[in-house]
Amino acid sequence: MAHFEDATNEYSEVHSSPEGDVLSRLRRDTWLSTTKPQMLSDPIQGRFLSTISKMVKPKRILEFGTFTGYSTICLSEGLTPQGEIHTVEINDELENIHEKYFKKAGVLDKITRYYGHALDIIKSGKLEGKYDLIWLDADKEHQIEYADFAISKLNRGGWLLIDNAIWGGAVIDNKKLAKPKSGGSRIHQLNQYILNHKEVENILLPVWDGVQIVRKI
Repeated sequence: MAHFEDATNEYSEVHSSPEGDVLSRLRRDTWLSTTKPQMLSDPIQGRFLSTISKMVKPKRILEFGTFTGYSTICLSEGLTPQGEIHTVEINDELENIHEKYFKKAGVLDKITRYYGHALDIIKSGKLEGKYDLIWLDADKEHQIEYADFAISKLNRGGWLLIDNAIWGGAVIDNKKLAKPKSGGSRIHQLNQYILNHKEVENILLPVWDGVQIVRKI
């Protein structure tokens, strides 16, 4: 996701509920031990995911893009007592940090992890059943395939959240849109796909790097 270090973001963070000690330590560990720590959700986005999860009160959550588990823990905060999260991550070298912080957060037994390319996990048939809330923050090359699968796996009234829906403004850059395989072009196609999908209603929020909020009707 994009990180905007401006005065309004700082003000928002100061005037929002804190992320808590476990998430704070996970944030620090991520910046010290990974090569792309900027992929981490910031505290405001983390509180956003937590708030949405608490509003939905999901029994089952699916996440594409675990990274170091920060968003996973945030999403877990709204689970029902017997709820569960299924999360997919391409990088199995992050397994140790997942184990450590899921334990610290007290949610290890609620989380089922899958390591590998998201398309391969989808094709394997391991992601069975329906979900109430899905968070999509995976590679942009296969965004439409992931979104299509996610919509098919949502219960009616369920929610799909998609990160990076504006892609740093690339979705409105005509030069980048002219390149069909560019990130901006792929995400623009995804946004059009969501808008025209007959089974959902949506709003694209121009916050952070853009978030698609999609409800299955």
